[in-house]
Amino acid sequence: MTPTVSMPLPMTRRLFLPLAALCLGGAAACVDLTEHPVTGLTSAYYQTPIGFDLAVNASYQPLRNHWPLERGSTMTVFGTDEYQKGADGSYKFFNDYTAQLNGDVDFIRDTWFDFYKGINTANTVIAAAPEAQVSDATKTLRLGEAKFLRAFYYFTLVRTFGDIPIYTEPNTEVNTETTRQPVAKVYDLIISDLLAAEAALPDKAAQFGRADKPAVQHLLGEVYLTRAGKATSSPDFALAAAKLSAVANNPRFALLKSYKDLWRIDNEVNSEVVFSIQFTNDPLTTGQGNKLHLYWGYPYDLEPGMQRDIANDRPFRRFRPSTWLLKLWDRSKDSRYEDMHKVVWFSNNANNIPKNANGTPKFTVGDTSVLFPGLPTIPAAMRAATRYKLYGEDEYQDAIFPVLNKYLDPTRTSTNQEEGQRDHPIFRLANTYLMLAEALIRDGKVNEGLVWLNKVRTRAAKPGQEAAMQVTAADLGTSLSGPEPIEFILDERARELTGETTRWFDLTRTGKLVERVKLWNPGGKANIQEFHNLRPIPNAEILNSTGAMKQNPGY
Repeated sequence: MTPTVSMPLPMTRRLFLPLAALCLGGAAACVDLTEHPVTGLTSAYYQTPIGFDLAVNASYQPLRNHWPLERGSTMTVFGTDEYQKGADGSYKFFNDYTAQLNGDVDFIRDTWFDFYKGINTANTVIAAAPEAQVSDATKTLRLGEAKFLRAFYYFTLVRTFGDIPIYTEPNTEVNTETTRQPVAKVYDLIISDLLAAEAALPDKAAQFGRADKPAVQHLLGEVYLTRAGKATSSPDFALAAAKLSAVANNPRFALLKSYKDLWRIDNEVNSEVVFSIQFTNDPLTTGQGNKLHLYWGYPYDLEPGMQRDIANDRPFRRFRPSTWLLKLWDRSKDSRYEDMHKVVWFSNNANNIPKNANGTPKFTVGDTSVLFPGLPTIPAAMRAATRYKLYGEDEYQDAIFPVLNKYLDPTRTSTNQEEGQRDHPIFRLANTYLMLAEALIRDGKVNEGLVWLNKVRTRAAKPGQEAAMQVTAADLGTSLSGPEPIEFILDERARELTGETTRWFDLTRTGKLVERVKLWNPGGKANIQEFHNLRPIPNAEILNSTGAMKQNPGY
């Protein structure tokens, strides 16, 4: 694996990183299409102020290559209790857990190689730092960022694949002596890196988008919770609570008053964002862009009075919400279902509006054209009395369902544009609160944990329903899912974090993946087995090794 650096760009409000790598480290170099001989960059280049800065910036790149693309959601949303397969797409086996889910799948392979590329780039920064021609203060900051990112990449890999190779020095040559290291050893490195980053980074980064201390602490809390797994008792619960408390009590952060304000595209920098993956509307810096707006839709453009437009986005039907998920909110008092789902479409096409018996249009452009009212079934009298189209829950299918609105991007310049500019808030404060609540409750400090759980639920309450939204210790044993507190916690995480690329990890770390898929995912329930708590090792990695790399059991 070769460290990748990006060409310098002006730094403004955010840290913008181009997806296209214009220079490669190691034996490669900047090249042009006329095939003139070029000189390779040496390790000394990364010790220069420009080279050191570019290597740090490039260390962020794999974040963009995974989470805000179809791959990131396919590997974290499909095959869970939240989402099942929709009508479109070529990766339905991630949901159905068939034999097609194997080490030859490009999403599996690219996840492995992209994150190891990021690790190698971070290793390049760490190796160059002692001789880097920058101030000690800058060196400390950039080392903190590199260690945070290296830890994040290893964390993603270890909870995806289990035992994995560990590299702490940059690779500039092909390495076939690859061996997998035990999960415990990987966690030791992750925690060591994060503790070092916590000591090195400021409370607030100078540029929005760079890692800072609260981002490290949030991640550390999640690492400790994940290492604890499904244990009923673990010292990791207290360790997690300490780090998450530091973020929860940091005066920099506060929950927004309204849940729906989180997803306003003009409000991406707010008091709830702990760490986000950055995008811009400049095609030179946004690369593939944030594509999550594409995959949660239904074909509204085929409905009466409708045509495809920018505001309603492209109707790719990848991820269909499960019946269990759609029934999870008490909609009489919880605002989140309505705030995160698009359920009404307004006519934008006068040419195909249906007509009454007398030949007059049933509605006009700007009027309601389609509504998902959230009723189990539409009474015949209601349907007859309504001018527009209605869908009852009994009519939902792989192409027809309420649309998750968190990622819709009305700022695109054309109806077919796939590159979006929306930031992806990968760490946000409500998740910090929920993880803190979980750590405290599972550590026996139930009343302390409920404080943070109820903060999230209070924000979600409809006006006048704040008291009704509060939960007590007794409520922790009464959820849709079962009598254990972890079941209520997982339900609440689904209510708050729907579709936010966390669910597969939540279920695997708590040992609930197989159980919940069997209960609520009709496509996955027949095939899922315990070995599916890990993904297969890429076959290309196994073939390129000298034989020490072995495939995960079951694949």
